[in-house]
Amino acid sequence: MLKPAFPDGHFYSPVIDPAEAHVARSRIWRENPEDPLGINFRPSEQHALLRSLSVLAEDFDYPENASRSGDVHFHERNGKFEGLDARMLFCLLRYLQPTRVVEVGSGFSSLLAADVNTRFLGSSAQITCIEPFPPDFLKRPISGIHQILEEKVQDVPLKMFEELRENDILFIDSSHVVKTGSDVTFLQLEVLPRLRDGVVIHIHDIFLPEDYPMEWVLGEQRSWSEQYLVRALLTFSYGFAIVFACHYAFLRLPSEICAVFGRLYGGGSLWLRRTRRPKEGVPCRGVGEGDANE
Repeated sequence: MLKPAFPDGHFYSPVIDPAEAHVARSRIWRENPEDPLGINFRPSEQHALLRSLSVLAEDFDYPENASRSGDVHFHERNGKFEGLDARMLFCLLRYLQPTRVVEVGSGFSSLLAADVNTRFLGSSAQITCIEPFPPDFLKRPISGIHQILEEKVQDVPLKMFEELRENDILFIDSSHVVKTGSDVTFLQLEVLPRLRDGVVIHIHDIFLPEDYPMEWVLGEQRSWSEQYLVRALLTFSYGFAIVFACHYAFLRLPSEICAVFGRLYGGGSLWLRRTRRPKEGVPCRGVGEGDANE
């Protein structure tokens, strides 16, 4: 086996140096961070969306704990997909009523989507799960899920994503790591630019306007980097508009969350909509010239 050119923590390595991050913690994890420059979080639109979802939110009736019978169904305390993230998926599936849902990275979110599809959408949504390492409970047929592809998203034909249309959903819960050949790199650089206008995109574990949680970086030494690429994607972007950002709403719209869901929930789901794409030969518009994120 070849020896890596640079050890973990080296300034050329994508793996963090926890000691260096600890020294810089006051700069990385600021109290009351300002919104990143060049990104419009559209708080009034997020507030309006919450109000529109209030009636749907009343039907969220899942148990907190797993069933004692051994059967796996969606439950609140699953440690993977819960809180505000789960409630927004529950509501937005019903609000958008997509024809197709392509989920990249599957688990408890799949169980929730399948249940919503069966109970509230008449199984009208064609849900495809792409998961190279599915949990045991996804290795059997599940009502509400059309198919489960046990492979890397990089090996899935791009046509599957190009066929998504307005209000269809591309649900991403990836490896969260930007590197050569990774799922994140493929999705951000190959899939997202190909999406049709109006497609709704979900990306999990995005904590803007803050950085990744300090305990994840220093305590668990996760070297996740997807959020930085997402932030760059949204900076002065004409092509993607924020629909709802769970962590942002937790920080900026707590009373509005409580009004809809009964208490304050946090999360890391970021919901975007693919906005208009420039025609061939037409220069991209800049901010201030009818930008889609206004």
